[in-house]
Amino acid sequence: MIERKILIGLITSTEYCQKIRAIWNIDLMESDMAKRLSTWIWEYFDKYNKAPGPDMEILYFSKLKESRLPKSVAEEIEQDILPGLSSQYSQEGVDIKPLIDETERYFNERHYSLLSENIQDLISAGKIEEASRMVQDFRPLISDDQRLDNYILTVRGMRNKKRKPPKPLIAPWLREGEMTVIYGNFGTGKSLLTISAAYILGMEDYTSEEAEIGEWQVKNPTGCLYIDGELGEVEMLKRIAQFEWLGRQNYPIRVLSIPEYQLETRDTMILSERKNQLKIVNWLKRHPQYRLVVLDSASTLFGLEDENNNSEWNNKINPFLRDLRGMGVACLLLHHAGKDGNKGFRGASAIGAMAENIFRITNHKKKNVDDGEAWFVISKDKLRSAGKSFKKFALKYTQTEDCSGTQWEETQIE
Repeated sequence: MIERKILIGLITSTEYCQKIRAIWNIDLMESDMAKRLSTWIWEYFDKYNKAPGPDMEILYFSKLKESRLPKSVAEEIEQDILPGLSSQYSQEGVDIKPLIDETERYFNERHYSLLSENIQDLISAGKIEEASRMVQDFRPLISDDQRLDNYILTVRGMRNKKRKPPKPLIAPWLREGEMTVIYGNFGTGKSLLTISAAYILGMEDYTSEEAEIGEWQVKNPTGCLYIDGELGEVEMLKRIAQFEWLGRQNYPIRVLSIPEYQLETRDTMILSERKNQLKIVNWLKRHPQYRLVVLDSASTLFGLEDENNNSEWNNKINPFLRDLRGMGVACLLLHHAGKDGNKGFRGASAIGAMAENIFRITNHKKKNVDDGEAWFVISKDKLRSAGKSFKKFALKYTQTEDCSGTQWEETQIE
């Protein structure tokens, strides 16, 4: 019954054809008659940019001469569809809105039914991995036009959504939904700085003096998901444990260590793949108390073939960063400096366009490499969030005498 209604709509209403064009898929029609007839209608629509209307009878009989229709199909068209068309034109016309809603509902049902049938066929054939990929790649059937219309807003429309401004997480620079790049040469202390910032952000007593990094102060504590692409669980545990002397965390740091995940699951976790980005997005949706993601590092997590190519960044990293921004999740992206650490980070300029803040970490002139200490200067290449309130400063990290903890202190820059 519904496919008959769809055909009548296609035949009689140009507006209906225009509205459902974005979601049309002939495979979603079940009957052979509906598939055959709709193919002719769309050929007509593409040629004349309108529904065939009363020309449908002429169209049908011309097609009848060109092709050999099964007798059952021809009888169905002549006895059911064409008389229905005449009856429709004797009325006021097609009621478009309910028919569009009914069509979208039917197509979605068919979309899911076909998915289920295909998955069952693959499982029966022992093709489990192929069935799993089909599930992962499946997308609900939604009109692109309809989806876009919901997000093209007037000023009043934006106000009516009553979105709350992003909260400051660490003053003066880290806010919800914003991305910061922290870059420097190998071994300067990027991970150490980031882990200490993530630790104080989740602390129960986040207002204590020990929970301040220079002039950085926690304003709204939250959890951190630290995605590690190079250190591994053993080293991450060792580093995080060095800050436990600071006190209990209400929001414990969560670590996804890609080396261990990949080895134990046999799932190659490359974050440039959209399916893997969505795994992280879905986890964050299930854990809304975690409002910070650390990506350590761009090189090891995303596997870019050419870091100097803007398209690589735009196509493989930026979609994920936009997801985080849309969810109001802050992001710290760790990256390596170029060949000359004083001339910016390694790679294309596209990542700088997405960042609210870019911090450069350079070794302090008095750093003693033989002592294994981390002593560095933090300066800004770009800063949207804090403006003039961010000042260049130096930090020195040292271990306690029994090596059970790591402390830091602000020092002179020179």
